[in-house]
Amino acid sequence: MRVRRSARYTIRLLAAAAILVLAGAVVAGCGGSAAPTTTASGPLVTHVTNPAAGGQTVQVIMTDRSYQPKEVTIKVGDTVTWVNQDNPQHDVVADNGEFKSGLFTNGNTFSFTFTKAGTYPYHCSIHAGMTGTVIVQ
Repeated sequence: MRVRRSARYTIRLLAAAAILVLAGAVVAGCGGSAAPTTTASGPLVTHVTNPAAGGQTVQVIMTDRSYQPKEVTIKVGDTVTWVNQDNPQHDVVADNGEFKSGLFTNGNTFSFTFTKAGTYPYHCSIHAGMTGTVIVQ
C-alpha cells in the first residue's frame, strides 16, 4: 500500500509542477500588455532619446500587413520598437534567430536593442510577404 500511495503522490507532484511550468510559459509568451502603445497619428518613424540605454528608439509600425518603414538604419546601442497598429496578430522574427517577439495584437509593442553592427532581415512568421530590415552601423 505504501508504494502505491508514494507513487500516486509523486505523480500528483509532477503533474502540479508541469502545470506550473506551462502556466509560466503561457504568461511569459503573452507579450507586454503594460508596454507603451502608439496611436496611428504622427510620423511613422519617431526618434526618442532613451537615456537608460544611452541610445535612440526608432519605431516601426505594423499596418496593412507590412512593416512601415520596411528598412531602418540605426546605430549600435539603439532600440527598435515595433508597434502593431493592424487588426491581425503579427510577430517580429529575425531571419538569423537573433530576436523573436511572439505573436502580439493591435496596440501592443515589441522592442529589441541592437548591440552589434550588421544587417538584420526579419519577417512575420504568419504573413509570408511581411518582411523588413534593420541596418545597424
